[in-house]
Amino acid sequence: MRRKLPPLRALVAFEATARHQSVKAAAEELHVTQSAISHQLRQLEECLGVVLFVRKGRGLSLTKSAIQLLPRLTEALDGIADITGEVGPDKGKAIRIGALATPALTVLLNELGGLQARMPSDIPVQFRKIEFDDDLDPLEIDIALQIAPKDLPGLDGWVTELLTPEIYNAFAAPEWLEKRGLDPCNIDVGSLGPRDILLIDSDSEQFSQIANWFDQATFSLDDCWTFSHHIWALEAARAGQGIVASTDVIARNFVDRGELVLLNFPDFVSHWWYRLLIRPAREKDPAVTAAADWIRTLINPETASLKRKMLKR
Repeated sequence: MRRKLPPLRALVAFEATARHQSVKAAAEELHVTQSAISHQLRQLEECLGVVLFVRKGRGLSLTKSAIQLLPRLTEALDGIADITGEVGPDKGKAIRIGALATPALTVLLNELGGLQARMPSDIPVQFRKIEFDDDLDPLEIDIALQIAPKDLPGLDGWVTELLTPEIYNAFAAPEWLEKRGLDPCNIDVGSLGPRDILLIDSDSEQFSQIANWFDQATFSLDDCWTFSHHIWALEAARAGQGIVASTDVIARNFVDRGELVLLNFPDFVSHWWYRLLIRPAREKDPAVTAAADWIRTLINPETASLKRKMLKR
């Protein structure tokens, strides 16, 4: 039997607009433009042959036809979402969390208790390693913690949320400072040698900023230890091998455990930002929402900065 149905996009646009009584709110929820919502609403009204909304000041008022249609349509769309969720790739409701290696190893995997407290025990959670330039596969990842330039557009088909910029500080192990007789609040750059410095990627933005810390040094940064991966330099510092530049987010747990000490070098803000990406099909899934809130808490700009945190004590 062939059903006579209005376009599904138009029904979805109407349901969101009627529920919010706002074209703007509906557009934000569905991640489309307001003009696209208005077009879908006109299409539905033409298809049904009725007026669904009346302008009321800056808002919208539902007509009798809209009031009659809304609850049954909401129920129908919820039913479609439920049945497609049961047979689609989300079957079993496993949550697939993608993250770069450094924030995964230094932040997320140290705070699994927080996720466990938020997540129902019967929902499997899978962690997947991603790279900087990955195009996320929606069949493999539901939610991801990425680091990217602030002005880089989000991936097509994903909900993108900026969290906080990378803020770089200098750190060293307390044992190394004691061995060298150095005061973390008053490091004399002139007393340092090239093998006291642990650098990350000589061609990175961070390298040029770090160079300003050592403009009074008697050595060239080309002679310092250089690592191709952030976590390698951080682990070397933790092992008492020298001073490293790391971000407040990445180093926070090491500082809290007493394994690294924040030094008196001026911090600098990178143009790279932590950002959260969520697959729209699972954006309203309670388990995905719980995982997203967990990541937001760990990468929160109000708690991420070590200096802000220390000022509050």
